[in-house]
Amino acid sequence: MNKSAKLSKHAKQLIKDTKVRETKKSNDTLRLWESYREQALLWRGIALLQIVVTFTSIIAALVFYNNQEIKLNVPAKPLPGYYTPADVPESEYISVANEFSNLIYSYQFKNADRQFLEASKYLIEPMLSQFEKEMLGTELNVIKQSQRTQLYFTYPDRTTFERLDSKEVKVSLVGERLKTLAGEELPMQVVKLNITMTTIPRNAYNEFGIVVKSVELVKVRR
Repeated sequence: MNKSAKLSKHAKQLIKDTKVRETKKSNDTLRLWESYREQALLWRGIALLQIVVTFTSIIAALVFYNNQEIKLNVPAKPLPGYYTPADVPESEYISVANEFSNLIYSYQFKNADRQFLEASKYLIEPMLSQFEKEMLGTELNVIKQSQRTQLYFTYPDRTTFERLDSKEVKVSLVGERLKTLAGEELPMQVVKLNITMTTIPRNAYNEFGIVVKSVELVKVRR
């Protein structure tokens, strides 16, 4: 009887211990699944955010692509030995205009003749004949006799360019002209140079064949 009671008591204790272990196992499993669920929610949130960022990036890229503007300043292929006025870039005309103005409006009386001769290489008829008569003749004699020196400073921000037609362009330079006669400085003047240009067959000394047709000097206010 005692032995039977002991066996019954031992069986009850074994069942009791087994229930405790099962409960602990169940709690551990529940915590593990909760951990997996949190990770799943986190990754789902990251995936949704990535989708939104991807679509936003695609839309932004399309907007930038549609609004982009590329400008290439490529001179047209010239005819053999000749550029038409429309083929030459604006910057080349402005460069020639500045070079020409420096030769005839910035000088010392001792080297004015050399600069005027160099400037005459940019001219074509009828401007060339007029320049030789007035500048290389009368004006040059006055410069040497009066020992006149002149400086001309242009305002780059006031330089303008205009294509008059298919054969001519005009560059306008605005700047300050300072004259000195026999060492005495005269009042400074603000003047505007309107230089009309065209092109002739190019050569080794004139890459684009740019030449000056006429020059107009106008006094302006500051």
